[in-house]
Amino acid sequence: MVGMKIYCLQNKMFLLVFVLFLSGCVSIKPGGVKSGKNLYETFFAGDDGTQYFIKPLSFKSQTSNRLIIDFTFRYKDQLKDSAFVNMSFLNTELIRNVDSLKISNGSATIVLINLKSLFNEKIQAEYNSRYSTKGSLSEINQLFKNNDWTITVYKQNIISNYNTPKDTRKKIDKLRDRIFILF
Repeated sequence: MVGMKIYCLQNKMFLLVFVLFLSGCVSIKPGGVKSGKNLYETFFAGDDGTQYFIKPLSFKSQTSNRLIIDFTFRYKDQLKDSAFVNMSFLNTELIRNVDSLKISNGSATIVLINLKSLFNEKIQAEYNSRYSTKGSLSEINQLFKNNDWTITVYKQNIISNYNTPKDTRKKIDKLRDRIFILF
């Protein structure tokens, strides 16, 4: 009789451990599924709604220079505010003055002016020239509707063009589907 009770208790314990094991396996997200959550951060901003930080997106020129852009904005109920647009030029030469920057995607264009230089630094063989400005949130929303961005930088009568690599296009699509679809 005692042996039977121990046997039943062992079976119940085994069943309980097995069920817990299975429920743990079911709740694990497969490694191949990417939600896009690693591309942005959100913060509660009280009466101003939600603050969004779009992590840096990378663009390349034909000369292998890079332009990295991130966005910070707040949204509540309607697109009425502006967004901070921060950019880093990672070039073989120092970028001292940027007159303006144009981002277009074939159906929408935004021109950013009044770029403020934040800092310049040398990292090994390249320079990081960091700038910041504000842009229309409504226009930025339109940019995210198409992932093929062309960025033109105007600086002292010199024009530089940057294109969207494949991995950045995927990021723009995920951001559109996770954030900008809500607007």
